Amino acid sequence: MQDAYTPLVFYRHSHRLRALMIDNQPWFVAQDFAQLIDARHPRRLLRALEPHEKRSITLEYTGDFHEEVQAISDAGAYKALYRFTRPEHRDISRWLSDVLVPTLHDYHRVPDAAPRRSLMSWEGRQIGVVRWQGELWVAWRDLPAFMADGKEVPV
Repeated sequence: MQDAYTPLVFYRHSHRLRALMIDNQPWFVAQDFAQLIDARHPRRLLRALEPHEKRSITLEYTGDFHEEVQAISDAGAYKALYRFTRPEHRDISRWLSDVLVPTLHDYHRVPDAAPRRSLMSWEGRQIGVVRWQGELWVAWRDLPAFMADGKEVPV
């Protein structure tokens, strides 16, 4: 059995939109999205998308209840808004980009992904750094200590 995903459920004007993150990218249940944008023929929406913008997924609600659905990527969702354009789609697009997608990213953020202060020893002295996104970040004021090894630092 393929991976099963637990969706987050959002509502906009009494329309349900199930959304989830797959490989750190937002995806939406195609049927829900079609109803949200009032597409009369949801299959037509799927046909308008490229193969990489849609996929079959399994949703898991409880340990024993699974549902097989079609999902569309966030790029596919914006493409559908453009392709099946209506005046109210501007508000839906804004809601997706300003509220829904950031909420999905925040909800699925790794707990220790926030920047953390740390100290690093360098040539016998302690230098403050920030650990963020798997990298060390150094303050501008401390950068010369890393670049200079007795030589003049080129400007």
